Amino acid sequence: MTPDEIYLNRKQFFDEQAEKWMDMWYKDPSTGRYDKHEENFKRLFSLLPLRPGDRVLDVGCGTGVLVPYVLERITSKGLLIELDYSEKMIEVNRRLHPEANLRFLVEEAEETSVEEASCDAIICFSSFPHFHDKEKAMERFSRILKPGGFLAIAHFESSEGIKKHHASCPPVMHDHLPEEPSMRSMFQRFGLKVERFIDEPGFYCVLGKKVS
Repeated sequence: MTPDEIYLNRKQFFDEQAEKWMDMWYKDPSTGRYDKHEENFKRLFSLLPLRPGDRVLDVGCGTGVLVPYVLERITSKGLLIELDYSEKMIEVNRRLHPEANLRFLVEEAEETSVEEASCDAIICFSSFPHFHDKEKAMERFSRILKPGGFLAIAHFESSEGIKKHHASCPPVMHDHLPEEPSMRSMFQRFGLKVERFIDEPGFYCVLGKKVS
């Protein structure tokens, strides 16, 4: 299968899953609430230095599971940009989240139109393995961040666990996280100092700060 075919199959998969995405992955069947990963979200956001008034880019946002957590921290003074290349994911996200300080973009991570030096934070939650060109995406993220801004790449599974999970799903079976040395090297090459690197069963987070 060619890279273009892999890309199209992946995109079709996410479009087809959009309407049921929240129910599949974030709904607790015992309570009926979307708090299945509440403790992990608390842990993740305890690591992210978000402040009232921050401008945040949520890349590969899907249907917007991060929206309430980010808005709680940046308040109405901040701005949250929800970006995904799946039109259907953004369609559902927009329907679920009518808040005034949200912007929605259907774009590729690698070619987003978000202005350079305009964001205090970029978050890639459960999305980085799916980027078509990770190097190009990282370069773009570095340009978008303000000096001192941070990039977080996070999952609620280890890198090895993600690899095994994706192996069972043909549209994303090729989508993995880079090995730790490669990930650290990518951050460094694009002017991001790694401040936290956690890769353990049930939780993954790389947090980098733009140094210049």
